[in-house]
Amino acid sequence: MNMKMKFYKYISLVLCFILPASVFAGCEKKQNAVNPDDSIELLNFDNAEILLDNPDRGLRMETYITLGNPLYSYPLNEENPFERAQRMIDKYKSDSPTLSQVYVYLSNYCDRELDELAFEQLKEYFELFRKNNIRMLLRFAYGTEDVDDAPYDIVKKHIEQLGSWFDEEEELINDTLYCLQTGIIGYWGEGHSFINLEGQYIPDVIADVCDLAPEGIFTQVRTYDMLKAVDKDDYDMVGIHDDYIIGDMSHEWSFVPKRKFNKFNKSVIHSRHTINDGEMPWGSAKLDDSADGEALNSLDGKQIINQLYAYSMTSFSLEHNYREKEGETFSMEKWKNQFLTYDDAAALGVSANPALFKNENGESIEMSIYDFIRYHLGYQLVLTNYSVNDKDEVKFTVTNYGFAAPLNFNYFAVVFKDNSTGEISECEIEGFDSDELQSGCSVKYSMEIPENATPVGVKMETFKGRGVSPRFANATEFENGIQYFE
Repeated sequence: MNMKMKFYKYISLVLCFILPASVFAGCEKKQNAVNPDDSIELLNFDNAEILLDNPDRGLRMETYITLGNPLYSYPLNEENPFERAQRMIDKYKSDSPTLSQVYVYLSNYCDRELDELAFEQLKEYFELFRKNNIRMLLRFAYGTEDVDDAPYDIVKKHIEQLGSWFDEEEELINDTLYCLQTGIIGYWGEGHSFINLEGQYIPDVIADVCDLAPEGIFTQVRTYDMLKAVDKDDYDMVGIHDDYIIGDMSHEWSFVPKRKFNKFNKSVIHSRHTINDGEMPWGSAKLDDSADGEALNSLDGKQIINQLYAYSMTSFSLEHNYREKEGETFSMEKWKNQFLTYDDAAALGVSANPALFKNENGESIEMSIYDFIRYHLGYQLVLTNYSVNDKDEVKFTVTNYGFAAPLNFNYFAVVFKDNSTGEISECEIEGFDSDELQSGCSVKYSMEIPENATPVGVKMETFKGRGVSPRFANATEFENGIQYFE
């Protein structure tokens, strides 16, 4: 990252001089790019649960709404969608999700425009998620096994209407939208089994959804063939969702099936720079949905970790293969009783935070596969190697131990306190690039300290002023989006 020196003027009249930042060599090894010192206390496993409140990462819920009249959850499912959403929030409260995949079915409008009723329902639904501090992995869809999809002329009109609504409800969208899946095409919006939508329009649908996505919001496609259909101008902002994660990255229903497995490395490299999601099949399902297929209720947790890491997964479904039926135990529940040491995690070749493999007494512990996944999905940022030198510079390092870079965050600043007034000011790091904070990578930053000021911490946000900020994995105060150095 090359940064130019720049002055910043704030109400308190502080001036910030930005100095170059550099990525440590060795982050391609994806592990322990920097050995953290003791300059800023780190969280250990016994006090790390607060990290699960971090936005735009982690285990996610899943729910549905079918707009219009009749108002359904899933098409032809008469459960009230608002009550279902609240039921999911209550059901998974102990898992601490901050995300939910939300299917918005437009099935009632396959032959007409969206009406005022649809947008009233949509606004009320988004407001429910905002009230509960849950951000959305959003997918619009039409078709299921029981309900046909819509032709492209209807789809295009709906997307245009939704685009206007997104503009009108900008604040609501900023508060609730984490990522936008292409959806729309075929059963459940997964890109297959389409009927009324002709295949020739798939690139157009993908482009339309990319246009619908607000600034800074990534979109996702289901298959490698769909990724190939993305316009080059949109390509860098299109990630993947693999809805058949079983630990076999070449299964025919995975993102890159075996017959195209020579494209695997290309898709993996691409996914390092995008927001990605995944889910296992239902725990009650059989392999290939075959009646005599292998049961999928005891998937190998270590193989799943490898797949989540390989595809830089930011979020992962709680709804599938976890707590589907009372009295039955599925894969993710079983992972709560399967454990890893830090050396075990290192042997898998994935990034792992060594501090989380210690308790409050500094003793080494084992972590369950379930906990390892929920703490390491997406980003997990640590402040280390903090110092103030005799040149009045503040220096620190950020290391990412998560599976994926914090790509939804576009603003990063050092926070200073005026020694005379006590006023807090932010000095933005010009040219901050969250893509450099890849899994296992460390980036060091330096900034000249303004006259009569003291550095107190850092602040990262999706965009400045949005109020969506991550907590770092440090045992220092975190308040109003500021991670304090002490």
